[in-house]
Amino acid sequence: MERFFLIDGSSYIYRSFHAIRNLQTSTGFPTNAVYGFTTMFLRLISKEKPEYIAVAFDLPAPTFRKKLFPDYKANRAAMPDKLRKQIPVIRKIISSLNVPVFELEGYEADDILGTLAKLAEKRGVVVRVFTRDKDCLQLITPNVKIVKENSGAVMDAEKVMQRFGVEPGRLVEIWGLSGDVSDNVPGVPGIGEKTALRLIQEFGSIENLLDNLGGVGNTRVREKLEEFSDLAKLSKKLVTIDCNVPICCDFESCKRAVPDTEGLKQIFGELEFKKLLDPGRFNGS
Repeated sequence: MERFFLIDGSSYIYRSFHAIRNLQTSTGFPTNAVYGFTTMFLRLISKEKPEYIAVAFDLPAPTFRKKLFPDYKANRAAMPDKLRKQIPVIRKIISSLNVPVFELEGYEADDILGTLAKLAEKRGVVVRVFTRDKDCLQLITPNVKIVKENSGAVMDAEKVMQRFGVEPGRLVEIWGLSGDVSDNVPGVPGIGEKTALRLIQEFGSIENLLDNLGGVGNTRVREKLEEFSDLAKLSKKLVTIDCNVPICCDFESCKRAVPDTEGLKQIFGELEFKKLLDPGRFNGS
């Protein structure tokens, strides 16, 4: 079967920025994120040679989640200035590789990845999503798997069940109850992941749980659910990936194409990436 590789561009960039330190040109322009992103990307294309490939990015504009809950991701630090300077260069490299980029105001990269994954599935294409964002685990199906870009580990439904105790599609039920500290999703105060797991294993979903609170034996937990039922429903919305983003996708435009060799040479020369100037490093042949 043909394969569609979906790259979480934001995840790749942040990992590269923090993994490589003090890399810059002779003029002082920072290049650590650019170099890390580029080498990971080129290595992936050269080794795997996927039939289709695309990159998804977050945009700075507020998403629908921020509008639902203003404190969503409020605990995240602002993008460092040294990283911000490198984003346009990374985009230029992706363009020269003739790889399409998908993004849309109001949505996160996860939503774009989920939408593209579903479109690919309908075409009978195998999907691999490269990201370190655990939210994307909910996208896993028999034909969609998540690849941790830092380790290369492939996550499928069996591994999700082993790790979380539920199938991928019900992860949002767990996170809706327990919340997510990394994204500042509140969940239900006082209910952690273990309690959430027991509840969802018994009741199946947050909606069914809230409709049948009389069946919850633990008085403290039942009272918490009664008091914060609206917060549980909101939190589930915040952690659920929207797989129906209104993006325009010409699927054939995602077919792996021949890169602009001369354009890449020029960019790599300006960045002083001498090791990447060999065309064999980025032709994917």
